[in-house]
Amino acid sequence: MITATRPDQTASRTRDRQSERQNMRRLYLLIYPLCLFAAVASRLAGHAEDASQRPTQSVFAEARSAAYAAAGYAFHA
Repeated sequence: MITATRPDQTASRTRDRQSERQNMRRLYLLIYPLCLFAAVASRLAGHAEDASQRPTQSVFAEARSAAYAAAGYAFHA
């Protein structure tokens, strides 16, 4: 079977993907504590809300989704 890509290009792409994953993980670990603090502060500031208006997610899940969203935008720039 003949392939259209050279082996050195494939290895380069694999290294690039691994590097991006590693950068994403580092960025996530940097952003997560900030998002966690923001989520906790948001919940504490809104302590007078009704029970029906409270978020269904835990503070940790809210921080995790915010951190992944923020880290994702960093790779689109």
